Amino acid sequence: MGEKEKNPSIIRLDDIIDKFLEYHPDAKEDILIKAFAYASKKHEFAKRKSGLPYIVHPMAVAYIVASHRLDLESIVAAFLHDVVEDTDTPLEEIEEEFGKEVAKLVDGLTKVSAIENVSKEEKESANFRKLLISIAKDPRVLIIKLADRLDNMRSLEYMPPHKQQRIAKETLDIYAPLAHAIGMGRIKNELEDLCFKYLWPDDYKQLVQQVEEKKKTYEKYKDEIYKKLLKIMEDKEIKCYIQHRIKHLYSIYRKIKKQNITLNEVYDFLAFRIIIKEEDISKCYEAMGEIHTNWTHMPNRWRDFLTRPKQNGYQSLHTTLIHKKGIYFEVQIRTESMHKIAEEGIAAHWQYKHGKVASFEHTEIYNAISNVILRIQENADKKFLENFRENLGDLTHDITVLTPKGKPISLPEGATPVDFAYAIHTEVGNKCVGAKVDGVLVPLNTELKDGNIVEIQTMSSGKPSLDWLKFVKTSKARNKIKAWHREYERQEKIEEGKILLEQGMRKFKIPFTKLDIEEIASKFKSYKIKTTDDLYYYIAKKNIPLKKVLEIIEPDLKKKPKKIVSLTKKVSEDLKFEKRIKVKGVNNVLVARAKCCNPILGDDIVGYLTKTKGITVHRRDCKNIAKLLKTTPEKFLEVEWLEDREISFLITVEIITENITGMLAKLTNVFEILNISIQNVTGSTIKGKDQAHFKFMVSISSRKQLENLINRLKSLKGVISVWRKR
Repeated sequence: MGEKEKNPSIIRLDDIIDKFLEYHPDAKEDILIKAFAYASKKHEFAKRKSGLPYIVHPMAVAYIVASHRLDLESIVAAFLHDVVEDTDTPLEEIEEEFGKEVAKLVDGLTKVSAIENVSKEEKESANFRKLLISIAKDPRVLIIKLADRLDNMRSLEYMPPHKQQRIAKETLDIYAPLAHAIGMGRIKNELEDLCFKYLWPDDYKQLVQQVEEKKKTYEKYKDEIYKKLLKIMEDKEIKCYIQHRIKHLYSIYRKIKKQNITLNEVYDFLAFRIIIKEEDISKCYEAMGEIHTNWTHMPNRWRDFLTRPKQNGYQSLHTTLIHKKGIYFEVQIRTESMHKIAEEGIAAHWQYKHGKVASFEHTEIYNAISNVILRIQENADKKFLENFRENLGDLTHDITVLTPKGKPISLPEGATPVDFAYAIHTEVGNKCVGAKVDGVLVPLNTELKDGNIVEIQTMSSGKPSLDWLKFVKTSKARNKIKAWHREYERQEKIEEGKILLEQGMRKFKIPFTKLDIEEIASKFKSYKIKTTDDLYYYIAKKNIPLKKVLEIIEPDLKKKPKKIVSLTKKVSEDLKFEKRIKVKGVNNVLVARAKCCNPILGDDIVGYLTKTKGITVHRRDCKNIAKLLKTTPEKFLEVEWLEDREISFLITVEIITENITGMLAKLTNVFEILNISIQNVTGSTIKGKDQAHFKFMVSISSRKQLENLINRLKSLKGVISVWRKR
C-alpha cells in the first residue's frame, strides 16, 4: 500500500535525482547536485548519534520530500534545512546561492536562535510559534518538517531513553495529528507506529506478536478475497487495481484501548482498496453495490466519504464485510485522484506553476490552520505550545454528523452533542439542555459516530455547565463555555457590587442622585471606569474599597468615621434570587429567599416585610405563612417572578427506591440527560425494608423543570416515590 521509503543509510544522490525526474523529466539536476555538495561541505565534520555522517539525514529528508512529488525548491530546502541552525552559515548566504524562495523555506524550518533568559518551555513555544506562522504562509514548510521528523523518528534508537520518550510524545501529540490534518496518511501512520514503539514498548511487543499470529490466520483468506474482488470487477468491466493492507499497529492499539475490545473485534484489521482508473464517482457506487451483493455487510459500518469528504480532503467509500465465520474485512473504494489525495494529502494538490501552490490557500485545512494560529498567537510564548495542543482538534475532523434537516457538520473523533451544538451556533450551545442522537435521548457527553443524526434541545433558561469542559473536544466549544462563564461571573460581581454600594448609601442616608461616576473614575484612573457597572465590578472584586467610594460621594463621612457595612453571607446567597423577583410598588429594597420553603421559579409566592432583612419571599403554601397572615397581615406584599434572568435555585429532591444494584447510576443518569447539576447526593438503606432513600441537592431553574425531573424519576423501574423537600 503506497511506496515504502528507502532506508536512509543507503540513499544515494542518484536516488533523489531519479525520484525527482520521475515527475519532472525535463528538469535540470544541476541545482540538486549543488545543494547536496553545499550541505555536505557545511556538515563535513558532523556525525549523527548512529555514527554515520550527518549528511545522511538531509539526504533522507530530501528523498522523502521528493517521494511526495514536491517542487525543486522544496527538495533543495530539504538538503539545506539544518545548515543555518547547525553551522555558522547566515541565511543571506543561502539566498545568494539558491534564491529567495529556498531561503524563506529554510528560514521557516530554522529555530529561533537569539532567545536568552527564558525557560526551556518558553524557548520551545517560541520556536513552534515561528514554525506555525511559516506553515501558514507556505505549507511546504510543514511537509519538509514532517519529513525531517519522520527521519529523526526512524533513528530514535540511538538516543538515550529519556529523549526517546520526550521526542516520541511530542511527535504523537503534535506532528502525527498535523500530518493527519493535512491528509498525509503514510507519514502519519509511520510516525504513530514509531511513537507507539518507544512510548509503550511492552504493549508494542505484545501487539506485534498478536498481529503476526492473526496475519497467519488471514493469509489464505486474503488471496481468496482478492481473487473474488478482482473477478467481480472484471465481470462488471470496472477498470481498477486492488491493494490490500493490514491496519497499522498504533491504530489497532488505540481502537482496542478506547473501545475496550480484543484484536478479534477489530473488524478492519484487513482492508482492500479498490482504486478505479476512471474518474467517475458512479463507478465507485456500482462497485460497492456488486460487493454488497456478493458478501454480507455490516450496515452500521458503511461510510460514504464521497458526498461528505473529510476536512483534509479525504474521499472514499468504506464498508465492512463478512467473508466466513469470524473473518471480517474492510473494502475502500475510490478513484485514482482520490487515492492520491488519501496518500499524499495537501502534497497531492500541488500545482507546478512557478513553484507556487495554486489551491492550498483556498482549502478548509488552510483556513483551519490559519484560524488556530491567529487565535493563539497573541498569548505569551510559554502558553503557545500548550494552547496549540488544545486547539489541534480543530484541524482533525474525522467524522461527519447531520442535523435533522440533513446539513453535514464536520467534527473531530470523540466529539459530543455539545461540540455539535456550538458548531451550529454559539447560542445553540449556550442554551443546550439535551440531545437526541438518531432519535434517542442521550447524555450530553455521548461520543458521536460518523453519520449520526443529532438534534439539540434548547431552553431559554439553559446555560453551559463548566462540567462540559471535561468532555468537549473542539476548541470552539471550550472557548465559548469559558467565555460565557467569564461574562456570567462578571455579571454576578456587578450585582454584588451594586448591593454593597446601595447598602452603604442607605446606611448613611446618601441620596442616589449624588452618585457621580465621572468623579469616582477620576479618583481611580488606573481602573478605567466608564460605567456604573464597571464601578460595581471593582467594588465586588475589592479592587476599589467601598469606604473610599462612599467618602468620595459624601466627603463628610471622613469627619465622622463609621463602620462600613460589608456584604454578609446571607446577602451573598440571596443575590441571584433578588434578580428574579419584582416587588409591586416598591424599589430599592433587599429581597431574600425564605429558607423554610425554598421557592423556585413558577411557585406561587408572596412577600413578607421584615424589620431587618428587607422582604423575604415564601411559597403561598408555606406553613409559616398561615401563622403570619393571622398575626401581621399588613406586612404582606405582592411579588412576582421575572423570567428574563438565567438563575438557578438550590433545592433538595428525595427519592425512595427498591434497594437494587445500579439504582444510583440510573437516577444520576436522569439528572445528566436533563442537564441538571447535582451539588450533593446522599443515600442510605431503610431499616426493616428492602428499600433505599436518596437525597439529591440540585440546581433547578424553574418549577416546570422540577416537575419534568420528578416525572422522569417516577417513570424509572424500581422508583417508589419522589418528592421535593419542603
